[in-house]
Parts: sequence; C-alpha cells; structure tokens
Amino acid sequence: MKFFSNVRVRFLDIAIFALAAALVVGTSLLVLDRQSGTRYVQITGETGEWIAPLDKDAEYEIPGPLGITVVHIHNGTAAIEESPCKNKLCILSGAISEPNQWVACLPNKVFVRIMSSGGSKDEGGVDASTF
Repeated sequence: MKFFSNVRVRFLDIAIFALAAALVVGTSLLVLDRQSGTRYVQITGETGEWIAPLDKDAEYEIPGPLGITVVHIHNGTAAIEESPCKNKLCILSGAISEPNQWVACLPNKVFVRIMSSGGSKDEGGVDASTF
C-alpha cells in the first residue's frame, strides 16, 4: 500500500471522473431510448409485403416460388414455422424479437424483419452477428 500513500486526489481529478461517469450514463440512456418504440414485423415475399404489429399474435401464409412459407407471430416474437425449402435453415434460425433482426427463406424468397417506429432513423447498429 506504499503506492497509494503518495497519491493525492485533486479537484480536476474529481471533475474528469464526474464527466466520464456522465458520458457513460448519457450514452447508455441514448442506446436504451433507440430500442423503444412500437415494434412491428415486415414480411417481404415474391408477391408483396405484409406489415404486422409484433404485440398481436398472428399467422401469415406467404406464397413463394416453392410453395407456402408460414410466419408465426407470438408473444412478441416472429419466426418461420413452416417452409417448403429443402434444408429448413429458416426454421432452425428461430424466433426474432429485436429491431433490425431478420430471418429469411432464401429459396422461397421470403424475408422477415423486425422494425421499430421509435424516434431514431438509425437503421444500423451493433448486433450479435456484427460483434
């Protein structure tokens, strides 16, 4: 503890620490605010586009070149439940619930994405696949 006996805390040290803490809190609040807003599901298929609220349970049958892809919205999540494609990767991808997450059945040309009507126009961001 000999090292700490020579350390003196000055007013400028406290001011810098307070400024850094305020920046961390402010940035955290901005990030959390961007996640707010009404979330909805945007489903794009070969024959059109469907938009549905994420907070209401529903099931959509989306036609594609291979057949019908079933998109299920339940408990604030959206998932592809059935698809005529061979490898079924779209079904294995699981449910999505956060803005800018997506799942797609590429062989059947069906794309499902979560959108947010929050105040932010930022479509980008860091997610698990980016990190």
